[in-house]
Amino acid sequence: MIEKPRLQLPAAAVTIQRLAVYETKSTFYIVGNDNENSVFRLLKISRLNPKELTIDHDGKQYSKSEMQTILNAVDGDPKKKVSKTPQLKKLLMAFGLLGFVKFTQGYYMVLITRRRKVAQIGGHIIYKIEDIALTELSPEKTQSNNSAEENRYIKYFNSLDFSSNFYFCYTLDITRTIQQNMVPVPVGCGSCTDSSCDLCLVGTRCYSNFNEKFVWNMHMLRGGGYIDKVAREWLVPLVYGFISQSNISVFGKSIYLTLIARRSSKYAGTRFLKRGMNESGDVANEVETEQVVHDASYTNHRFLKITAYVQLRGSVPAFWHQDTSTMVPKPPIVISRSDPYFSIAAMHFNTLMSQYGSPIYIFNLVKSKEKKNHERQLTQVLTQTVGYLNQFLPIKHKIRYCGFDMSKYSKTKDKRHNVMEKLEEIAKNTFKNTGFFHNVNIDSYPDQIRGFLDGVGQDKYAETAKGAYQTGAVRTNCVDCLDRTNTAQFVLGKVALGHQLMVLGVIISPELDDNTPCIHSLEEIYEDHGDTMALQYGGSQLVHRIRGYRKDNPWTSHSYDILNTVSRYYRNAFTDYEKQNAINLFLGMYEVGKSAMSLWDLTSDHYLHHLPNLHSSNPYTSWWDQGVWESLPLASTITSWHKTLSVIDTQYRTLKESEADMELVARDAHIWNEADMELPLKTVTSHFFDELYRPTMLTSFEEHYCLFMPSTAKEAGLCSPFSQVRPKVMSRSLSVRTKPVSSYLNKQNNTDSDSTSDSDFSDEEESLGVVSETAETESSSSPTPNILPVLIIPAPNHYDKELYRQYSADSTYLQRGLGNFSLSAPSLVRNDYRKARIRPAPVADSYISPNTRLLYAKQTRDISLASDTAQFYSKYCSFDTSTLVA
Repeated sequence: MIEKPRLQLPAAAVTIQRLAVYETKSTFYIVGNDNENSVFRLLKISRLNPKELTIDHDGKQYSKSEMQTILNAVDGDPKKKVSKTPQLKKLLMAFGLLGFVKFTQGYYMVLITRRRKVAQIGGHIIYKIEDIALTELSPEKTQSNNSAEENRYIKYFNSLDFSSNFYFCYTLDITRTIQQNMVPVPVGCGSCTDSSCDLCLVGTRCYSNFNEKFVWNMHMLRGGGYIDKVAREWLVPLVYGFISQSNISVFGKSIYLTLIARRSSKYAGTRFLKRGMNESGDVANEVETEQVVHDASYTNHRFLKITAYVQLRGSVPAFWHQDTSTMVPKPPIVISRSDPYFSIAAMHFNTLMSQYGSPIYIFNLVKSKEKKNHERQLTQVLTQTVGYLNQFLPIKHKIRYCGFDMSKYSKTKDKRHNVMEKLEEIAKNTFKNTGFFHNVNIDSYPDQIRGFLDGVGQDKYAETAKGAYQTGAVRTNCVDCLDRTNTAQFVLGKVALGHQLMVLGVIISPELDDNTPCIHSLEEIYEDHGDTMALQYGGSQLVHRIRGYRKDNPWTSHSYDILNTVSRYYRNAFTDYEKQNAINLFLGMYEVGKSAMSLWDLTSDHYLHHLPNLHSSNPYTSWWDQGVWESLPLASTITSWHKTLSVIDTQYRTLKESEADMELVARDAHIWNEADMELPLKTVTSHFFDELYRPTMLTSFEEHYCLFMPSTAKEAGLCSPFSQVRPKVMSRSLSVRTKPVSSYLNKQNNTDSDSTSDSDFSDEEESLGVVSETAETESSSSPTPNILPVLIIPAPNHYDKELYRQYSADSTYLQRGLGNFSLSAPSLVRNDYRKARIRPAPVADSYISPNTRLLYAKQTRDISLASDTAQFYSKYCSFDTSTLVA
């Protein structure tokens, strides 16, 4: 009997991750290659007419020697090295091409010059931009002789800080949710023009089209038709928002908790300048927050167990604004326009159903009763909207409305009114109907766990796959969608986390206590998430934090809240206008040359965001799209899975049969010939290991991101992350911040900088520069948790690095043996070293195995390695030493 297939995260395919930019007087030559320098591609950009973008892309793959020959031929003398020729000049190294932008004169290339690792999901690494370079195409003009108007536009463009919260991933489409990423498309998906896309394989998906709603550089990708002139692997979509990752360490087993917040590029802007919605149904301050929890013991996409929960925030979908002409702390709310048929709001909810399915929950935290009619207006408009639209929907697909006056409830003196308990009660009710996504087969789980999970959600995969879908989503809002909204989203995330850990087999009940390292870690992530969202939209960090609604906030936080309130008010009054102009220019809402007025002369950007004639053609009584209606309760974006179930099932059975036949042939022949027994996805899987672990590159333990991510082990010590800790220990880890959130988000750790190597195609040693953490001073009366002692391995010295480079100069040496040496290995028998090196490299499903963790747990003086071979190998490489000991 063939086992039912499980949906898989797309394989980490070979992509362009490094760029070398060369220039002549007439052409830019951009050489792109993967991390292993095994695949090279070439892009030629003409500089003769910088006002027109002329790109020559042949689509071919080249080897290292072939690419070197091409570049030498550009100079006309193949015998000379490119780095010494005066005609072809190496301009810079980069990690990606974001696109092209043009102001008043000519086009500019926007290149990523510095990046930092912030998260890893399976074999996919997510990076944060640290710096960019704006390179002019014109061979003659420089910024010094640009016009004053051109320089002013460049200043506006650069004023949007690229080192703050712009994220990208080469191998995973982070503009879409995990659920959307894991919907497989069979071979010949139709998204490709020739049905021969490299990514169009069983268990993977073709990403020819991004979710443009969350792509912030789409204007640059479309600049000069760039997106239509190059292959998919050249395109780097940017997500603006927040991404953070933490390790829930369960007795050495790593469970990664990742929070991904995607800010919408539609109707984007600052607090008082962007309220309500525009004519196309896009709302202000719309953010999609996805909580991903997966078992980090596996990095191979075939075995990865992953779960995800998606929730939303966004302004009240109505035409309203606040009058900022008067200098008051709370400007009056004005309903600027009435829509009797709520047709624009219907477009908004139609989009939500298309993306997330049904039911859609409206979690409204705006005040319902107040002495002066202020926030209450928004509640009235929202209830009228939901009531009108629901009369045309069947009961099972109706928009669910839940109003909770969170502000009034938190200020009451009645001890029975606990805000967090009330929020958790609401969260549990909504979670039962929306469910969450996972790809785990729970058939063999105990009845108690299956009882919990079967009662959550509405739709499963059906009989051909394992797991469950999330159908619908919770949309939370207050006035600003910042402080109250973030606390409510934390509680929703807490309820989801219990079920996510349970489906991964970590706990047997979804109930999690607040005073545990696991929830403390979740709270810290949501606090950073809220601070970042508040800085991007409101100009300051959160004013009312999660602990404030628990009423256990220390008195010192009150002055801190006042400071944030003053900072938010100042930025809204004096700096938001310039920031809004920069956003409009960056997103292409304002295009230079298409308006008679300059950007800084506009008195309002209303017409840029409120385009006419965008009303839906659907009748008022049938305001949804037909495709959306047919897909409910599932989102229409994933119905292709159900339409191709039989095709995928057939492919899966064929794959299993081919694997069985190959194993039979190998057993009969008593030999494993990789060339004759290559399976589908074999190329992708083999490159996946090399791309992720970089076996030919000199690394040390202190440079690996996963070892230095936040972990519950720092607070729990040797205890379980789900066991309670004393309040004093909790308050120490959750004290009020005295530093701006940027100091936490922009730490210069795990940063890739441009290589200064003389060799054009040598491995660039990524300078990660991990900053060591400083232990906080504890009071003598506070209990100190047991901290797991670890072995601190120092970085190799200069002589060690030179010795390693000598041994690993040829990549074939790492696979086949010693090769020719000019130096002898210190304290090492050459035959033993040969045996160790020709052994297959361990397919590491995590950076550090349990055996290595136990080894590190010993004191330094007690550590003893089994042989000189293992000692040498552990010093210079990052694999498990136990695999080298006979």
